[in-house]
Amino acid sequence: MSSALQNGKPPFFSIIVPTYNRADMISATIDSCLQQTWHDFELLVIDDGSSDHTEAVVTAINDHRIRYIKRDNGGPAAARNTGIMAARGRYLAFLDSDDRFLPEKLAHYHDRIMTSGAAVCYGPIYVDRGVGKMWIRPESGMRQDENAFDWTFLRRGFFQTSTLVVETSLARKHPFLETLWFGDNDQFGIDLWRSGAQLEYIEEPLVVYTDGYDSDRLSQAPVFAATSPMHERFFDWVESHRAEMSPAAYLAYRARFRSRLTAKSSPREAISDLIAAYRANALSGKECIRQSVQTFFPDIYRRLADLVARYRGVQMSS
Repeated sequence: MSSALQNGKPPFFSIIVPTYNRADMISATIDSCLQQTWHDFELLVIDDGSSDHTEAVVTAINDHRIRYIKRDNGGPAAARNTGIMAARGRYLAFLDSDDRFLPEKLAHYHDRIMTSGAAVCYGPIYVDRGVGKMWIRPESGMRQDENAFDWTFLRRGFFQTSTLVVETSLARKHPFLETLWFGDNDQFGIDLWRSGAQLEYIEEPLVVYTDGYDSDRLSQAPVFAATSPMHERFFDWVESHRAEMSPAAYLAYRARFRSRLTAKSSPREAISDLIAAYRANALSGKECIRQSVQTFFPDIYRRLADLVARYRGVQMSS
């Protein structure tokens, strides 16, 4: 499939890559897009106020499908929303600047959209922890008629941003919440579900998610820092939807998310959250032990998880 940009027609996909000071890895991310077997796309790199040489790296790549947009720093959600508004494609494919698409990603999603008519597609990822083998997460998508809060908090599901493909008009109606610098992927996916849109789960992992040990990554902020304003804003967002959550889902959220984010500042509250979830069967005994280690001993948990991944993980499909 040739690019529609060559004949002036809007592309089927607009890939949105927000980035901030990722000059050392953005080339690999862009290359994973340019290696797609489906070619009808544009690639929007949204530079969220980088102070390194990201611009030079991106603009040096000679491909007519790439659009580089520089903006003042406002966080990942704001950068993605900039891409949403600038996109010309029918569907948006999000990709974080330290992740990679596998070559068949867009082709698979296009085929599913054509057969199902879904407005939103999402799927599992290969989690690359830098130990030679991968985890595949989540284990499954939402069941039919399942509440997204139950799937996210009780069953450890998540809408990993780099798997999301969303109809452009829908994303513009339900954008990322820009006050969230943590948990915005959950907010975006759940808001799309709440809109009543058809969500389609693509079973095959077609994204490599980089989960290296790095304290500068927002996704690992809970491991390295006490409660911060970014965490409080996520708490506030969850609390604003508490009426839509089952009691078990709310207790599981408190144990799986809030306990990790408050462990340093309010350890007693974190312990209370874990105990309450266990007593209500929102967490099994095994899950409670695992979560307790992750909450209070994140470095030890990380080393153990890396060890398990090294011996029990999978090789990525070629």
